[in-house]
Amino acid sequence: MNCSDVRDALESYIADDLTDAESARLATHLTECDECAAEYEHTREVVSRLTGLADAFVPRERYVPRPAYVPRPAGGWGWRIAAIAASVIAILAVGAMSVPAIARQLPLPVAREIDALESQNDSLRERVDELTVRLETIGGAEVAIVDTAEGDLSAEENSAVQLLAMAFIRAQYAGDLDALAGMGTDRLRADLATHPDDYLRAQGADVVFAQMTEAVLAEDGTYLVFVRLSDSVEWTDSQYQENFEIKRVGDRYLVDFMGMDA
Repeated sequence: MNCSDVRDALESYIADDLTDAESARLATHLTECDECAAEYEHTREVVSRLTGLADAFVPRERYVPRPAYVPRPAGGWGWRIAAIAASVIAILAVGAMSVPAIARQLPLPVAREIDALESQNDSLRERVDELTVRLETIGGAEVAIVDTAEGDLSAEENSAVQLLAMAFIRAQYAGDLDALAGMGTDRLRADLATHPDDYLRAQGADVVFAQMTEAVLAEDGTYLVFVRLSDSVEWTDSQYQENFEIKRVGDRYLVDFMGMDA
């Protein structure tokens, strides 16, 4: 096989759609051609970044890659499809649509989501291009802020929601269940009482606020915000994400739901 044939067949090779003979020829070429091996690893990396792919699909690998081409670990996140989630799905969709043969292999409902998004590819790309990131000091920490909102909230609303999310996270690392309950709605307090361990983090760890979104107001009046984090104990080499749904009750902002993604 020549380089052109190999690159045309990479998607099918990773998706395990080639015959054994074709796979063997392609694998042999990858061991001999650095440029095609690099293209193979790039394609695998795109696949590995799709949400939940590590648990749902194992790319084919029949040759021993050279040390320079070590695949990166997969990651992902899944939250309610709302204003913030739409922007993140757009980013994932762009990656998936660059390898269409693999996109069709994804399990439902992810495959259906990609099918639906593909018809809106141009507008999604425009939204991704419009995303902006800036550094701000919030609650005494410098955080990269991602502006994913279609319509800006007032500075007071946005600040209140972001500060509440940060205070909630700090109480998690302090192991302060009373403080967490005091920042939550009845719904969250009930879940906290039933599953306290789901809310506690490594006590005494140094937590890093890597990234936070602007707050978004959903149609039902819920404020949405997500925060990317890492700490000095459990997540030294990676980040995780806490997703918040926050309600305004009178003159107070309270956490109604908190979920965690890798």
